[in-house]
Amino acid sequence: MLNLVLVDDHPIVLAGLADILRGQANYTIQATGATADAALRHVLDGRCDMLITELTLPGDVLGMIRQIRAEKPAVKILIFTASNSTEECMQALSAGAHGIVLKGSSGTDIHYAIEEVAAGKEFISSSMATRIIREMRAAEQRKAVRASVGLNSREDQVVRELLNGSSNKEIANKLNLSDKTVKHYMTQIMQKFNARNRLEVVLEVQRMNGVGDGRERFTA
Repeated sequence: MLNLVLVDDHPIVLAGLADILRGQANYTIQATGATADAALRHVLDGRCDMLITELTLPGDVLGMIRQIRAEKPAVKILIFTASNSTEECMQALSAGAHGIVLKGSSGTDIHYAIEEVAAGKEFISSSMATRIIREMRAAEQRKAVRASVGLNSREDQVVRELLNGSSNKEIANKLNLSDKTVKHYMTQIMQKFNARNRLEVVLEVQRMNGVGDGRERFTA
């Protein structure tokens, strides 16, 4: 018998997931909740073999995952999420989650994910796995570009936003910088790429990545 704790801040989703899993004779739902704190409390204080949790809950979800892994290492953690962010999913895996299954998956896929994780394996929905692999490759390419032209981490962030077509103002808002600071970084970046303008920077990055359109491979 697999003792489950289900946590999601959308009541309808939580109820639907609970209904799907209650139909399985080998699952027992020990508790449900809607926040990271509730997930932590139910896992640490109750009987739990597996936590199935949304990634974008109120509270510190990554901290919750780390604490469970530290205090209850036998508990499996399966992320059941609507998030399409590879960064968020990779952070969850780095924190100690054992698998990720995307909302919209079939009941069969959810059962399979649970069984795989319960058996000590890792599971990632195929579409998310593909995006994570792409991001890992993109990270290696960004590392090579940074090394070849000497970009620091902040300049790298600015270049990534350039490839997304962001204006200086949008970059400033996204990175919590002043317009003046962004202009300073732009000047430094153009010097390092020996470029006369923003477009030449983008074209050079694309050339260094060896593709016609550098967005997919240089950005998340």
